[in-house]
Amino acid sequence: MSHETTSSFANAAAHITNKRWTRILIPLLFLYMINFIDRNNIGFAVIGGMNQELGIDNAEAGLAGGLFYLGYLVLQIPGGILAERYDVKRLVVGLAIAWGVLATATGLAQDLTQLLVLRFLLGLAEGAVWPAILVMLARWFTDRERSTANSIWLVCLPASFVIMGPVSGLILEATDWRWLFIIEGIPAILFALVVLAVSAAKPQTAPWLPAAERDHILSGQASASERVKVTGYRQAILHPQVLLLSAVYLFWLLGAVGFFTWVPAIMQQVSSAGLTGTGYLSALPYVAALIGLLLVGRFADRTQRRKLFVGVDLACFALFLLIATLFSGNTIAALTFIVISGFFLFAMHAPFWSIPMEVLPPHLVGAAIGMISLIGNIGSFIGPYLMGYVQNATGSFTAGIYVLVASLAIAAVLTFFVRERGTTATAGAGAGGAVFAA
Repeated sequence: MSHETTSSFANAAAHITNKRWTRILIPLLFLYMINFIDRNNIGFAVIGGMNQELGIDNAEAGLAGGLFYLGYLVLQIPGGILAERYDVKRLVVGLAIAWGVLATATGLAQDLTQLLVLRFLLGLAEGAVWPAILVMLARWFTDRERSTANSIWLVCLPASFVIMGPVSGLILEATDWRWLFIIEGIPAILFALVVLAVSAAKPQTAPWLPAAERDHILSGQASASERVKVTGYRQAILHPQVLLLSAVYLFWLLGAVGFFTWVPAIMQQVSSAGLTGTGYLSALPYVAALIGLLLVGRFADRTQRRKLFVGVDLACFALFLLIATLFSGNTIAALTFIVISGFFLFAMHAPFWSIPMEVLPPHLVGAAIGMISLIGNIGSFIGPYLMGYVQNATGSFTAGIYVLVASLAIAAVLTFFVRERGTTATAGAGAGGAVFAA
């Protein structure tokens, strides 16, 4: 970057307001927190009497939970493409209203068929939201701010786990499983209207954004010459580095979803606590995860070493989970290391999603993010099942955790083959010859 450009950037930065953070990040944070609660609260509906009233068993309730993810995968890539081609704010708002209506309608289901249809449609509506929001964030923050912005938004993930249990428990105590879906579905519609009222799709269309801040955002994003040379959606989603990022995300999700699906069982196994005590202990890794997410995102922005932070985070997650397992005979030590491993649970997200945002042409970022999310979320299916299968096959709970550790270790190793933007690679950047700049 030239001295003149640096001076101009610094001058613009001196006039930065906090409007992007309050009008873009905070509404999207709360919106996606509701998203995560609405997809996961079916487990609380089960203990709240849903199975008995609908005349279904746990396997059928599990099928309803799984059908959500089948619908969720369908719109990953199309959602990213739609976000790039059309008004991403209105897309997010429309999808949020749709999932809010569907989540609320789930409380009115009268039989298994209605429950299955509503859960599949809920996954369909929610599936396009993740890539759409990431596209929106990519437009609103500079390369040097992006990991921090991602980490603040992604606070919604650990926060949803911390909030969902107590809130869902209170709703079930006061009402029943039907009102659980209704009460937790309505906020999606309300926060969608907030986003519609206060946010904008991109800096160029925000009347409330000062010109200096708009220039700061646009000048702080990678130029076309610094991005990988791909021209079409097919090239973007099949690019070797996009597929590599997809593999990293798959193995992370395999380990992470297995971890947070089985965290109550893990906590009960090592602590021998009762149900109430296990519930409180299960919240501790997510409190640590919230702290880790913010710290890693901030340091990744300061150093601009995104790949390094992703790889180290994954390796540390695997290491401390392994140590916790090795100390299973010592309750205090095992609990301590499980909570420490929780610090690294979501922290890779912030720098990880910054990589495709910075290296791909802006009009192809959505498709690539959709591809990464599509392949990665296969791990959401595999992780909990694989851990349970290994436990049954070996008769050992510890063996299941070793599977999660191995998956996270594979993700960490794969990360070091990812190439970041640094210098521009222009030679051989035609079809099939494009590479990420090292």
